[in-house]
Amino acid sequence: MNTYVFILHSLNGDTLKFWGQDVKEHLNLKGLSVILPEFPIRAESSYVMFDKILSHYLKSGELNANSIVIGHSIGNAYFLRFCREHHFIPKYFIAVAPGAVYDYSTTKTDYVVKVKDQAYLREKDFEFGKKLNNVYLLYSDEDDGNKEKFTRFEKDFNAKSMYLKGYNHFDGYHRIYRIPELLELLDSFIDN
Repeated sequence: MNTYVFILHSLNGDTLKFWGQDVKEHLNLKGLSVILPEFPIRAESSYVMFDKILSHYLKSGELNANSIVIGHSIGNAYFLRFCREHHFIPKYFIAVAPGAVYDYSTTKTDYVVKVKDQAYLREKDFEFGKKLNNVYLLYSDEDDGNKEKFTRFEKDFNAKSMYLKGYNHFDGYHRIYRIPELLELLDSFIDN
């Protein structure tokens, strides 16, 4: 069974154009295939489409028990729900700034509220999440005061966490083109 690395992008999709490209280039040099599925973004984002697109890779065998999955922001919540619904467990799961996992009140009134509503995990998702092994969490000191959510994620998913400085939400808005700590973590998986 081949090992494929999947990068599941954020609500804005900028992951693919920024640090996702760096990860792909780095791992391609090591002989690994990296898949960056493109899901609908912003107001068009939906779990239904995420499930449809990712299910294609599951059926083709590219998404398999040897896969390394890196989720960014809302991609994590969608992926965790996908895992439960398809009884899928990757070899490694790296959650980068997991967004929309927990239902916290907000003052926003735009499309983000509707999108996040379908992403929030439910109790059954958290229960299934306990079956996942090798879960890692990357979060930043600048991420809009979300430390409580990240600490909770670490506990709920028995994640090994990396608290990094200066990456904000690891997004394109903040021009995050490279995450050396993520590359080092991936190298440690590959070397084992």
